[in-house]
Amino acid sequence: MRRDPMLMEAILGQMLQSPEPELGTGGIAQRLNAEGPMIRHHLHLLEDRGWVMETENGAWRLTHAGHDYLEGTPEQGISLRSLG
Repeated sequence: MRRDPMLMEAILGQMLQSPEPELGTGGIAQRLNAEGPMIRHHLHLLEDRGWVMETENGAWRLTHAGHDYLEGTPEQGISLRSLG
């Protein structure tokens, strides 16, 4: 499965905008109208970067580093587009 930097950004955006601190894979997939396995794969890639973390109950949350990335400017953070 190919990495999709735009999908990774969309996942992070959904997590940041959510009123809930944790989101399940299915909820993210539904919000983005995407397949669950594709979302899970990209969540794991984001977890590799340290920007999200899977909780004990199987939901996902933004980490401190994930918030820093989303609040930073392109000069301060690592652009996901540069990873593609």
